[in-house]
Amino acid sequence: MNTEKTRDIHNNMNSTGERLRNARENLGLTQKNIADRLCLKISIIRDIEEDNLPTSLASTFLRGYIRSYARLVRIPEKELRSMLAQNTPITDPQVAIMKSYSLGKNKNKKDNLLFIFTWFILLFLIGLTVMWWWQNSITDQSNVVLVHDPYTAVKTHKH
Repeated sequence: MNTEKTRDIHNNMNSTGERLRNARENLGLTQKNIADRLCLKISIIRDIEEDNLPTSLASTFLRGYIRSYARLVRIPEKELRSMLAQNTPITDPQVAIMKSYSLGKNKNKKDNLLFIFTWFILLFLIGLTVMWWWQNSITDQSNVVLVHDPYTAVKTHKH
């Protein structure tokens, strides 16, 4: 019992990276094994173990990688939470404001010409379709042969 408390106190004094490395080594795994299982680069695993947390990586992803790593090396969730709170501060990434390319854009002469040209092509295609349909309907009507059907014909007689 006393040795477990001593081990827990010792583990809490280690950094997150040291704790993860110790757990990995106790399981006999290499950094490559961890990287392959988590689908991460070995350099990210190395940086996590050395507590060289990449500044280019969003803290959400970094915490997720550490959480996945901890699950893989069987570190309890409670211990993981305290390690993350102490050693992995949440930082907001620097996000630049994006320039809008669609809202409030002034229309220029090229835009108007393109708009008019597009409508011209559309109306031209519709006109061609109507002409094709009209010619086919005239051709179909001229090819119709009147057939005398005695059952439907109406006979009128004058007296």
